[in-house]
Amino acid sequence: MQRQVIFYIFVLTFMAFTSVVVAQEKRADDKKQEAMKVVYTCPMHDDVKSDKPGDCPKCGMGLVLTEKMPDSQANDENKSAPSRQKTEPKKLAPAEKIKSAKKLLQDAKSELTRQGKYDCCIEEPCNQCALDHQSCPCDSDLKNGKPVCPECYGGWQRGEGKDKTRKVSDVKTQFSGHKH
Repeated sequence: MQRQVIFYIFVLTFMAFTSVVVAQEKRADDKKQEAMKVVYTCPMHDDVKSDKPGDCPKCGMGLVLTEKMPDSQANDENKSAPSRQKTEPKKLAPAEKIKSAKKLLQDAKSELTRQGKYDCCIEEPCNQCALDHQSCPCDSDLKNGKPVCPECYGGWQRGEGKDKTRKVSDVKTQFSGHKH
């Protein structure tokens, strides 16, 4: 009987000790998590940082989550000291990469349009000219009787042309080697 009592006391003591150690480790992990700060940054402008999602004030692109960093390091990042440590952006899934690429392409086309270098002849401006030439003269080419890029031609065939007075049959393209 005395052995059983000693055994139970030993088991209870061991369980109490274990629960105290586990609780201390959990508190230490919680403190570590609290010391971490979430940082969002622009893929194009790594100097733009935010503690919440949003758009880059420089280019309008969506901010992406970077790895969490300790508050002290985040403060160093905000000071812009030359010796600061950079965090690597979070690895993006393929769908996120595609979304980001589409946003970048749309932003580039908008900027080229503002610069007068992108004058597309379809309602939703083509991507091909932007990717191939960083310009789109398809609207002026069309007005001068010249062929348009294959993407614009396809847009006209789907009824997406900007000039509703123009006949689709008047729109021509060169499928091989369209040059501007």
